[in-house]
Amino acid sequence: MDADSLLAFVRFHAWANDRILTTAAGLSDEGFRRNGVLDHGSVFDTLRHLVDVDWSWREFCAGNDVGETYAWDHGFTLDDLPSIHAFCIDEDARLRSYVSALDEVALTEPLAMSDEPSDLIPRWLIVAHIVNHGTQHRSELARYLTDCGHSPGEMDLLDALTLP
Repeated sequence: MDADSLLAFVRFHAWANDRILTTAAGLSDEGFRRNGVLDHGSVFDTLRHLVDVDWSWREFCAGNDVGETYAWDHGFTLDDLPSIHAFCIDEDARLRSYVSALDEVALTEPLAMSDEPSDLIPRWLIVAHIVNHGTQHRSELARYLTDCGHSPGEMDLLDALTLP
């Protein structure tokens, strides 16, 4: 995958994250923290998971393997929707900046996922995984938000292609 194409997916990811987080602001605190039919329980826990995974995989790609720690273990406060949203905006900017700086060699560089020599994944595929992982959880959140009367509206890739 070339850098421009990957960057288009990363911009979509940022746009869609912001749309879900903005829509989630319509929930009461009880609705935000209530366990639902989401993989990670509540909207709160699912959003924290989504942004933490974005952060940890970007850190891994940049050569900073954070292991089994979480963003909040590294001083980031993610205790409520405003702090999660602010962190997400910052992380999306960090990811866009990171991907923008990659050349073709860096995009295709294989990164070791374990000590096994056969367990190498090209960097571009890990970045694509970040976007795909986000899509999975945003779709869960969109369904939950819609059921609560707060639909985020259309969330398709093509809806975001005109973004800068």
